[in-house]
Amino acid sequence: MARPSLKIDNISVGDLIKEYQSGHIVIPEFQREYVWKKSRAPKLIDSLFRLFPVSSILLWQSSNETRARRNDPRPARSGSTRWLIDGQQRVITLSRVMTGEGGIDVVFHPDSEQFRLVNAAISKDKNWLPVADLWDDGAYRQLRRSLGTGRSADKREANLDRVRAVLDYQIPVIQMVGHTFEDAVEAFRRINTQGVKLKVEDIESAQIAARHSGFIADEVVPFLEKLSRDRFGRLNVMHLFRACAAIARPDGRSRTPLHELEKSEVLNAWKKTKRATELAIGLVKSELGLVNMEVLWSGALLVPLIVLCADMGPRDRNARAMVAWLALAALLHRYSVATETALDQDLRACRASDPVGALLKNLRTRRAVLRAKPDDFGGALNDRGALLAAYIACMHGGARDFFTDGKIVMQGTIDRHHILPRGQFAEKRRADADTVANVAFITSDVNRSINLSGPEVYLKDVNSKTLKSQCVPLDQRLWSVARADEFWASRQKLLAESFNDFLRHAMPDRRSIG
Repeated sequence: MARPSLKIDNISVGDLIKEYQSGHIVIPEFQREYVWKKSRAPKLIDSLFRLFPVSSILLWQSSNETRARRNDPRPARSGSTRWLIDGQQRVITLSRVMTGEGGIDVVFHPDSEQFRLVNAAISKDKNWLPVADLWDDGAYRQLRRSLGTGRSADKREANLDRVRAVLDYQIPVIQMVGHTFEDAVEAFRRINTQGVKLKVEDIESAQIAARHSGFIADEVVPFLEKLSRDRFGRLNVMHLFRACAAIARPDGRSRTPLHELEKSEVLNAWKKTKRATELAIGLVKSELGLVNMEVLWSGALLVPLIVLCADMGPRDRNARAMVAWLALAALLHRYSVATETALDQDLRACRASDPVGALLKNLRTRRAVLRAKPDDFGGALNDRGALLAAYIACMHGGARDFFTDGKIVMQGTIDRHHILPRGQFAEKRRADADTVANVAFITSDVNRSINLSGPEVYLKDVNSKTLKSQCVPLDQRLWSVARADEFWASRQKLLAESFNDFLRHAMPDRRSIG
């Protein structure tokens, strides 16, 4: 058997695009999705236009069977497929510039020699020409006829020819010949970890793909797409991998990565993981009324629930206690730092005879007595842990609509309304209004109408029971921007009391709760 070798060559931009679009250069399943911002496309074309150097492309050619990534061109049947290990962002960008797919419509101004993305203003200016048309022989012949004659026209034509010459730009190519699939994945890992280009989940996906061909493409990606459609996209691939590994080896003393397990073991655990994930999401929906992850700031919060749903039968699961732990973990920012360590601790707690009790014990490292404090609700709206707790406090109080007096039923997105309207604050203090204690949960139609008047006006027309259900102070003297700090302090106290009452009802046997 011939030794593995490296073949160093060049490939023109035009040929690179053709090879990718025809399926002769293929992106393997372990590669992350396309992540470049559209704004990078004009900069890439400009670099090639000015003959600036660009990084090499790394390809892998071998008879080893592997899988292509979903939603990309299918591999050609000719047997001359080469796998793209490094450089996919540039290759896909170049392809989309040529086709205009993905909203990447790059245009060129032959006088200023600038590249831009199309916008409303540029689309009205005939001097900006689509690069895709300049790269198309037929379209370019028509464009040349409109250039006119003279020195200015000659300069414009010369610049257009330079844009067309981008297709002849030679990009360095390094090709791995005779290497195994595992070698290709390891090369990918090393290239992308040295420059810290990839997230941990990208590297883990690559290692799993190397050991279990087809698993990422056939199982993981479709399920992630479903979660995204259901608006639970903050539950990412690493969260699912952590849950799956814990389900696969529930008695393990330490974490075992999925790529170190047998494929049959992984597939069996993955089947349980998907089912348990649906159950955990169902608990969040039924117990908290959340239809998406808008106020669930981290998918890590669902990992212990997924494992518990996989390990425990319906009769053994205490759904209220489980979501109460989730609410507390969010409020105390359980996974804001050292996420992996915290998850390790909590997944071990899931194996205890009293898993919820063990999970609560882990939380006590942050707060001895597990109850909300008024100050917890004093942060800005980007404190999603406090926002979730405020939402729960209002829902526990039977939150009712300010105008209709009907019970709030969350559908679609959760609409947040500033009780003390932002616009009524002086510009210097306007940002202060963006605090959790200033947020009520109401319908969008009500939100628009309330913004027309101040709290001292519209709150007087709201039923006192409705105000109480939203933890709004009943002292009318506080209903003004002038006494905003007092209003928020009073509401923080009411939110904390309602949230703690929720905890007491959810876990009546826990003495350290609320």
